[in-house]
Amino acid sequence: MQISTLSQSLAMRQSINDMRAQFDNLQRQLSTGLKTDSYAKLGTDRNTVLSLAHQLSQLTTYTNTITKTGMRIEIMADALTRMNSIASETKTSLASSGFELVNGKQTSAQIQAAMQFDEIVNLLNLNVEDRYLFGGRDTQTRPVALPSAILNGADGKAGLKQFIAERALADLGANGLGRLTLGTAGSTVTLGEDAAPSVFGFKLANVNSTLSNATVTGPTGAPPALDMEFTGLPEAGEKIEIELAMPDGTTTLVTLKASAANPAGKGEFTIGVDAAQTAANFQTALNEAIGLEARTTLKAASAVAASNNFFDYAAGGAPQRVDGPPFESATGLRDATDADTVFWYRGDLSGTPGNNFVAQIDQGRQLAYGARADQDAIRDMLKMSALLSAVEYSDAQDKEELASYKALSGRVTKTLNFKGVQSLESIVTGLGLAASTLKQTQDRHDLVMASANELLGDIQNADPYEVGVKLTTLQTQLQASYQVTAMLSKLSLVNFI
Repeated sequence: MQISTLSQSLAMRQSINDMRAQFDNLQRQLSTGLKTDSYAKLGTDRNTVLSLAHQLSQLTTYTNTITKTGMRIEIMADALTRMNSIASETKTSLASSGFELVNGKQTSAQIQAAMQFDEIVNLLNLNVEDRYLFGGRDTQTRPVALPSAILNGADGKAGLKQFIAERALADLGANGLGRLTLGTAGSTVTLGEDAAPSVFGFKLANVNSTLSNATVTGPTGAPPALDMEFTGLPEAGEKIEIELAMPDGTTTLVTLKASAANPAGKGEFTIGVDAAQTAANFQTALNEAIGLEARTTLKAASAVAASNNFFDYAAGGAPQRVDGPPFESATGLRDATDADTVFWYRGDLSGTPGNNFVAQIDQGRQLAYGARADQDAIRDMLKMSALLSAVEYSDAQDKEELASYKALSGRVTKTLNFKGVQSLESIVTGLGLAASTLKQTQDRHDLVMASANELLGDIQNADPYEVGVKLTTLQTQLQASYQVTAMLSKLSLVNFI
């Protein structure tokens, strides 16, 4: 029998050590699920694994951005959808309610508008994850002032109500004729604007006359004036129409008909015994008609213009205040300042409102999204709610106040119809398209990440079944080796002598 040499014994021990190392490695694979504990041991697959891991890290970053962006878009869309519902509710309320002054100053529609105004401001001041959503890129500043400050002012600064009051004085003028002057010389009646240039009151836009024995000239001159010279007596039923432009961009028509009745009815003037008497009667009727328009439609138009002055300013601009006192004779507007006026919007003013946020959602691909409180449709919704909340009345039985309320309601309703301009629905649609883009991009990322993870798994992950079989086989081999080694360690020449 051959007796083992020292070299054979050492070889046996080295073989056992190698099997132990393999056994330990297989146990590690079984417990961790990974083939190796370092990239270096992957061999030629190392670069592939590193590249895939980098790609997955980038995709995870994009996915996190998409998740947060999607949440913000959803919240903004929900807020604007609610605002659109408020617009519909306001129009319905104005159409269905009457002119009963619930609290002695405002109708039920106005009181509802005041509550909704508070809600709109709260929606525009939404803060999610310490970010204001409707302030553009300035996410740390509350974009919209508090409702009370907007309406009533604060800390000695003027609010919307003061703007409306000052503008009303400037638009109606001291004589209550909407900054028009009216006079008669002989048989000629002259109607003119009181100053030029001036942004306040009525402006003479056009005139159309069917009056016989009357010559109408103008409006011409600076300030513009209109002359109506009676050269004889007009016929009953003949009329003159004077179109007056108002501060909010609308117009109204003052119509007077010649009448043989004395006294004449509303909207008529009495044909006198001669041209001079007819001119005097015409002036009296015209004075009454223009005064009525000033106290009704012009009052409403003035309130709308004041709200435009308060709310409509862009980057580098400011609300526009009547350059007074005195307000009744003012001719222009001036920039408001932080010291004397509440600035309703304090968010970002750079660039065009809307889509001011930018999210990196893929390699070389960014998504612009968002909505800003000073965006046209959003600002108009806020403005109309504030306007209804600010205007007050005193007598539900006063026909002139009723006419003024109807004129104001009509203007609010027209604005909230968003005809031919950006609407709240269009902004929500834009946010919906952005959300759809996010979903499509996320779906694509999910597919790529699934493929990358599968490939990484094939390279890095150990097959537990294969590892189990190898462990069993190696365990058997180790046991046999240990037994042989133990038997050899007991052999001696003494046993064979």
